[in-house]
Amino acid sequence: MEKIPRYDSTDTLSWVRSESSTPVALRQLALDLFTVRGWCTLGAGALLVFCAFLFGRHELMAVGVCLVVLAILSWVLTSKLRGSTQIQRELVSAEPSVGDVVQIRLGATDPALIQEKLPEEFGPGPVLNAPGSCDYELLFGTRGIHQIGPAQQIITDSLGLIRGMVDVGDSLNVPVRSRLIDLQRIANLGEQVLVGEARASQSSTADYYDVAIRDYQQGDSIRQVHWKASARQGKLMVRQENHVATARALLILDTQAEHWCRTGADLHLVIPQGTQEDLASSPRFETALSLVSALGLRFAGNGFDLSFRDLSGTPLVSGGIASGSQESALSNFDTFHAATATLALTPNIQSSQGTELLGSELYKDLLDSRDEPVIMVLGELTVTQARWLAGLARTVRRVDLYFILTHPERYEAVQQELSRTGWNIHWLPATSGVGQMRGE
Repeated sequence: MEKIPRYDSTDTLSWVRSESSTPVALRQLALDLFTVRGWCTLGAGALLVFCAFLFGRHELMAVGVCLVVLAILSWVLTSKLRGSTQIQRELVSAEPSVGDVVQIRLGATDPALIQEKLPEEFGPGPVLNAPGSCDYELLFGTRGIHQIGPAQQIITDSLGLIRGMVDVGDSLNVPVRSRLIDLQRIANLGEQVLVGEARASQSSTADYYDVAIRDYQQGDSIRQVHWKASARQGKLMVRQENHVATARALLILDTQAEHWCRTGADLHLVIPQGTQEDLASSPRFETALSLVSALGLRFAGNGFDLSFRDLSGTPLVSGGIASGSQESALSNFDTFHAATATLALTPNIQSSQGTELLGSELYKDLLDSRDEPVIMVLGELTVTQARWLAGLARTVRRVDLYFILTHPERYEAVQQELSRTGWNIHWLPATSGVGQMRGE
């Protein structure tokens, strides 16, 4: 079995980028399809027509017109008729993330020579000798909406006057989510965060086999009497209220642009969005987004109902799923993870005092989450903001705070302000990022 070809956007040494020397005007009019022989035929015909006018020779006119018509007719038939091949493109791998291998199947039913058009960072795509299909694999290095296609059909004529590529078929938009990393080797998160206190809600189940029973006590309502159990025990028995633990966690991601693209050390990344305008980002923010996604998956896997917010308190995903099981919690996380393909940085939000880091809505949510785990992933903040944030430690106790900084050593004053909170604080240099957390 032939090995499926793989194209890696991070492997820039696997191919050589070559700029086309054909003038833009010729490419726009598809006149670059003429080969050297085609241009010579067209030029010879034009020259004979000119000579026929100059010398008054009808036979030169006839030959010249025939050569010009031959070249033009070959161009029209080849570019228009043979460019109508139907292309089928199928995404075999569902819901890819950064670093995942994405398998795509390209097929065509008409006889043709097709070259797939990949995003620029991948280089030349595979060639399909249709009819038939071929599979290939892509390894994306950035999240976003990546556009594949339209494919290009390699066309030629029997006289060798025309040879080139024309666009054929539609494009395929592939949404790529943020990278998911393995956090099993992170010791500083602490398993107690995942198995700690959970908010309880009263169950509405009333079946004998789902609820606990106890002896009747004075003051119990007659409605609580479990008659089947009373008949079996020979005395009054009542239903014990059954509580189902529904754990909740609040994950806060700093999305303010100036916290991630402040200095020259923060390289600017472009996040493609298909036919829409590209998004701006930086390696530090991509690391933060990967960290939030990984932590979210870990909490969801333990049945936590997740709420993803930015610093203003705005949900990072619209809607929400009230989760009471691990399956629904994972579904809630999957909604967020899918949204990371289009998640953008936001302009800086200035508060009225200029010191509060969090919006009023998020501040209220934190007060309601005083006994629940809170995960905050931040870029940069001032000493004044750190002092204000540390004031929340009086009411919000279970906080894991992650900072992803270019130069953590320059934030000694911020570290001193936060060291008195009793929170779990992690200072991560952007040069190592999530790789350091994995123990690599």
